[in-house]
Amino acid sequence: MSDIITTDGFLDIFEKHRDRVWVFLDTETLGFNPNKHQLTEIAAKAVKLRGDKFTELGSYHEKSKLLSVTRLRLSQPYQGKGLSYRDLMKMTNYGEPIKNRQYLEEELVLNGLLNFLGSYDDPLLVAHNSSFDLRYLNTRQNLYLDRDDPTIDISPYDEYEVLDTLRVMRKYFPAFVATEAKKYKHRWLTEEESQHILRMRKIRKGLQSKKTGKISLKLGRVAHSLGLNVDGWHTAKFDVEALIYVVEEVLSLFRVNAGKELLPEKYYL
Repeated sequence: MSDIITTDGFLDIFEKHRDRVWVFLDTETLGFNPNKHQLTEIAAKAVKLRGDKFTELGSYHEKSKLLSVTRLRLSQPYQGKGLSYRDLMKMTNYGEPIKNRQYLEEELVLNGLLNFLGSYDDPLLVAHNSSFDLRYLNTRQNLYLDRDDPTIDISPYDEYEVLDTLRVMRKYFPAFVATEAKKYKHRWLTEEESQHILRMRKIRKGLQSKKTGKISLKLGRVAHSLGLNVDGWHTAKFDVEALIYVVEEVLSLFRVNAGKELLPEKYYL
C-alpha cells in the first residue's frame, strides 16, 4: 500500500543530524504580520543529541521593549478581529521579569540571537511550524539592517538548515499513535505491551480536538498528551523546553518501535 510509512523513516530524519549542534528556537509576537507587529520574546537553546536525550550547550533568552508604534496602538481602542495586543501580552506573560534584567530594544534582541547562532558551526535550527518563526525573524531583522539599497531583501536566517518538527510529526506521529492505539489487548501480551497500547490510546485522545475530533499537533496539545505540564505554554522559553521534551519522548517511542509499518491517519490539523 503506497500510504504506508515506517518508524525507521522518522528515525532516519533525526539520525542524519545526530553529530550536529541543534538549536531549538521559538518566538512570541504581537500578531501574524511581521511588517506590522513586533517581536516580544525570543528563546533558543543549543544542544547535542546523546542517545535519545539532548545535552545543553548554551541558551539565549530575551524580551523586547515595546516600540513607540506599539505603545501608540495600545493607547487606542481596539476594534479589530481576534486577540488584541493586550490579550496577546497577557497570554505570553509579557511584563514578567526576565533574569532580573531589563527588557532590550527589539533590534538588540534580534542581533543577540544572530550572535548566539554564530557561535556554533553550522547549527541546525529546530522549530515547530518553523516557517512562521523564520519569516518573522527575517522580516524584523531586515528592518534594522544598514544597507545602501533598502529594497534589497537580506534574510540572514535563510542561510541555516531548518528542521520543522510540525511538518515531520504531521507525516509520522498521528500514524504511529493510530497504528499502536488500534491494537487489541490480549491476555498473552506482556504487561509492558498492554501498558503501551493504553498509553497510545490516551495520547490519541489527548491529541483529538473536542470540537472536531481531528488530530491536532499544536505544541501544547502534543506536549500535554505526552505527560508534560503545559501551564507555561505560549512563552518562548517554555515552548523551547516543551519542544525538546516532545522530540525526546517521540524519539524514544519510535526507537523502541523501530522497523514498524504505519498507516497514516486520514485527518489531522
